[in-house]
Parts: sequence; structure tokens; C-alpha cells
Amino acid sequence: MAPETDHESDSESTAIPVGATPPAARIALLPDVLRNKIAAGEVIERPASVVKELLENALDAGARQISIDLEEGGARRICISDDGRGMGPEDLALAFQAHATSKLTQLEDLDHISSLGFRGEALASMGSVARCSINSRPAEASIGWRVEVHGGRHEPLREAGGPRGTQVEVGDLFFNTPARRRFLKRTSTELGRCLDVVQRLALAHPGVGMVVSHNGKRVFDVESSMDLRARVRRTFGGELAAALVPVSGQDGPLRLFGFIAPARFARRDTSRQMWFLNGRFLRDRVLVACLREAWRGSLEERRQPVAFLHLNMPPEAVDVNVHPAKSEVRFREQRRLFSFLLRTLREAILDTDLATPGERLLDIAQRRRSAAAEAGALLPDPGGLPRGAGQASSEVREVPGADVAELPQLSALGSLQESAAGHRGLVGSGDSAADSAADSAPGAASGSDDSEADTAAWRARDDFAGPFLQVDRTFLLRALPEGFEVIDQHALHERVTFEEMRRDLAAGALESQRLLVPELVEVGRADLELLKGHFEALGAVGLELEQFGEGTLAVQALPARLRQVDCEGLVRDIIELLAARGRTPVAEELLEEVLHRAACRASVMSGDELNEDEIRSLLRRAREAGHDQTCPHARPTRVRFTRADLDRAFHRR
Repeated sequence: MAPETDHESDSESTAIPVGATPPAARIALLPDVLRNKIAAGEVIERPASVVKELLENALDAGARQISIDLEEGGARRICISDDGRGMGPEDLALAFQAHATSKLTQLEDLDHISSLGFRGEALASMGSVARCSINSRPAEASIGWRVEVHGGRHEPLREAGGPRGTQVEVGDLFFNTPARRRFLKRTSTELGRCLDVVQRLALAHPGVGMVVSHNGKRVFDVESSMDLRARVRRTFGGELAAALVPVSGQDGPLRLFGFIAPARFARRDTSRQMWFLNGRFLRDRVLVACLREAWRGSLEERRQPVAFLHLNMPPEAVDVNVHPAKSEVRFREQRRLFSFLLRTLREAILDTDLATPGERLLDIAQRRRSAAAEAGALLPDPGGLPRGAGQASSEVREVPGADVAELPQLSALGSLQESAAGHRGLVGSGDSAADSAADSAPGAASGSDDSEADTAAWRARDDFAGPFLQVDRTFLLRALPEGFEVIDQHALHERVTFEEMRRDLAAGALESQRLLVPELVEVGRADLELLKGHFEALGAVGLELEQFGEGTLAVQALPARLRQVDCEGLVRDIIELLAARGRTPVAEELLEEVLHRAACRASVMSGDELNEDEIRSLLRRAREAGHDQTCPHARPTRVRFTRADLDRAFHRR
């Protein structure tokens, strides 16, 4: 038997001898000033952080008019005045104390925060790293009060005159932390960041007027009477504001409203993608992903949509206390919210102008020619040749294409021989010129000044009479009353096929056609396991898969609308999609992406010859599809050149 352990003797061996001096404690509470300086590193990063916190306080106080005065980009001085409720001496005495706030009183209040600020950290942090003062007078008081804090040192509270409301001044930011001050950028950069903050809050609160002055000069202002569109116009210009498309939707307590911009305003970054949740600007990944998903298939992958969107929901449905700057949140019913936003945004996107005007392409071409000419002017003549010869050669390489003599004749296009397009289901039963006489052409917007009424009248009488030209078996050229349009045959057919399948899916009428002989596709074990979890969802779009052995899939059925599908390529596309997501996509995402890939694989390809009946059938189906200005991968399907575009290109105007 093992001897019993003498725990008592162990504890005695570590006990401090009687009369000995205990070692000094290594853990100690930090002084308040030091704690506030450390907190300032999280809350106050630069002048723009101060502007944000003070503006949010003013808005929480019910201000209707706010003035922001800045000096040297805010590093020297920030003064924000408002006409809000104001504070009495009791509140002012606590204003610069850490964790002192009027927004929360008990733990349960954290579950339904409706104010912009609530932690009580900002003013204490400012007071520790700057020279601060507050003048405030409530509406019911005849006299105001003033409190000052300089680098954490509090001055006595005293009476002071002034108008109703509050004025907060923050001077010499980071005067006592020179390392932080050295990280500030040049004045113009810091001013720009301050303006960004003001402009976002101005867009978030259309009923509040704001004026910004820098070094005594007014640099931005919005009146309290301006609505959201007017504020976008004041902030980002009239062209964008005029083109905005309204967004509006509601699902119980969830409400979305605001604007999205047409695809031509898309940018390389998300700087003009603005979400406002209950009046709070934020950059939440869920919302950004939702907007991107709504545009998928209508916007190029590398471009970011422009939007100004307000989302209102009950405060208890969202947790805003998850990020130091409160720029990210956590939604309690994320899936329901995502579905609601996706549905509402897609409805609005269908109303936007997705066309690629010829005027835009001419602008790009002319800019390239100008750049080439300027570059050529800086170089010596090549080998003694005339400068014009070198420039002509450069332009031929820039705009490759078939010579006029190489274009196919109309008679060749009119032949009714069976083509690759016929095998892909381009011409359906009853498709003919007579059948399409009452249909209207798919109109593509352009840079011309034609009225909508004239365009509608032209569409009503269009009968797809042609003439048509097929260039390099890739592009279709079609004459129009005021110019012509160029159509990418693969991109347009892909969009048409996708829209038809999506319409069938929404109506519950997407049929599948079983293969007489299942097609076998070899896949890796990991890929097989990945796909098996989605067999049911894939079956919803007519693609029936079964496991056939350890590393083989059997394609049993395909969507009935598809012809000549590369089954192996489609299966590998789906595997790539699932692997790239890094997560299990929601059903709607998976179905849409599978339809994208299937439509691409089943569409007319570059190099397929089309006859006139097939071209008419494609145009008729595109007109019925409606949403036909881009392919599902967001490439343009057509470009329209008007007489005005041509006059401009040839300098006739």
C-alpha cells in the first residue's frame, strides 16, 4: 500500500516564516489616467475618431443642426456645436469619467441598444490625450456650465453663458503622447477622413443639418430639409444621384430602403457602398456579401456595387457590442435577414440600367488613342519612317477584327442547314419570322438622347427583319433605325438559358430529362463526399447524381432545357464551386450557381454558325427573358451604337 501523502506538511513547507517580510505584489491596479490613455488607443485613433464620437453624441442628444469646425485636419482643434438637449451641472461633472453614460442603466439594456453610443469611453479617452472642454445648457436652464480636462487633469466646474445645446472642443490631440502624434498623416489626409465621417453620418440622418469648416473656410454642408438623394447629390455629384434606383421592402419588423446605382457606376473598392443600421454606419461582412450576391451575374467580379441603404430592425434583433468601433454587428436571425435583403435587392436591380452604351466604349478607345499619340510624340521617328506609319500600325493591333471582305454574306447566313446552334436548342417549335413579328427587339441603352417614348414605339413595331451579320462566328451585328448593335452570341444565349431555367425553378416547373445511358464521371474521394451532401439540392434544378463505385458519379438526369451538355465539365464546375466557398452555401446560392454553370455549358459557343432563323429565335427569347443586358457572369451581352455615337467617333459633331 502506498503511503498517504502529507498535504499539511507540503503547505507548511511553502508558508512564509513568521516575522519574514512578504515579497512585493507584482500585480497592481493601473491609475485612472493610464487606464484612459490605454483605452484611447482603441477608441481614439486619429481626429476622425474624435469627430465620429462627438457627432454620435450630438445625434443621440436629438440635435437638428450641427456645426463642425476643424483646424489643421483636426489635429490642432476640433469644435462641434449642436442644438440638442444639453447637459446640466450634474451630468457635466461626470462627462469625462470613464464608463459614465446616460445610455445604459442595467445589464438588460445591452440587449436593445437604440443609441449610437453607449459605453461611456469616448470622452474619458479624449480627456486623457487632449485639451478638452464642454460648454452646455439645457433648454429649460437660464445659464450654462463649463468643464475642462487637460491630459487627464480635471478643472473645477463653473458657470458659463451660451446658447441651448452643447459645444465640445478638443485641442492639441495627442499632445502628451508624441508617439501617437507622429503617426498622424498630412493635414489633407486627416481632413479627408474627417469629411468621410461627417458625410456618412449626414447620409445616415437625412433630417439633420451639418456644416463643416476647415481653417475658417466652409468645406461641406447639408441642410436639414435635404432628403437622401439630395445628400448623395451634394456629396458625390449630380450624375450619380440622378441615376439612383430606389430600393424598398419590408418583412415584418425588418425594413430596407435607400438607393442602388446602375452597374456603370461600380467601383474597384467598397468606399461608396454604405449601409446604415438604425442610423448607424457600418461595414458588416454579412451585408456586404448580401449586396454582392444580389448583383452576382449582373456585375463583373472585380467591380463593387454602389449603394446607400438603410436597414431598420428592432434593437433586440442585433448585437452592436461586438467591435470596439461598433462598425461590425451580429444579427440574431441572420438567415432570415439575408433572404429578405437578397429578395428586395434583386427586385431593385432588375430596374437598373445594365446596358453597355457604345458611347462608353468610344470614350475608352479615344482615350487609348490619345495616350498612344502622346507617347509617340515623345519618341524619335522609328528607323526614319514617317511618324504616321508607326501610329497606324499601332491602331491596327489595338482594334483587331476581320476585314470587310472577310465578313460572311447574308445569303450564307440564310441557309437552313443544321448547325451547332440547332443541336443546342436555339430554334424551338414554332420559331419563325412570322411568329416573332409582334415581338419587340431587346433594346440596349446608349448614350443618345432618344426619349423613352420613341424607344418604346420602335420596339413595338420591330419584327426582327434584320439584316444580320455574323462576325468570326462570335458576334452578331444587327441594323437598328438609328445605328446598330453588336451582340455576343454566347453571352446572350447563356443569359437566355439561365433566365428560362430560373423562371421554371421559381414556378416549380423545372423539368429533368433522364439519360438513356447514365454518363459516368470519375472524381476524387474527397470531391465525392463533398458532392454527396448536395445531391438533394442539385436534384431541385434537374441534375440527378448517384454514387457509382468508390470514385465515380453517375449523371442520371439533366435539366430538360439543356442540349449537348458537357456532363463531366458541369460536375467539375460544381465541385470547384463548393470547394471555393469554404462553407456550405445556402440553397438559393447553390441553385443559382449551378444554373449559371449549366447555362454556360449548354449555350451557343464562339465558333458556332447561326442562320437567320436561329438569330431571330435568340432575339425573341432574349426579349421574353427581359433581364438580358449581361450574361450570368456579368459580361455585356450587347452594345448599341447610335448615330450620335458614330458622329462623335468620326468628329462630325
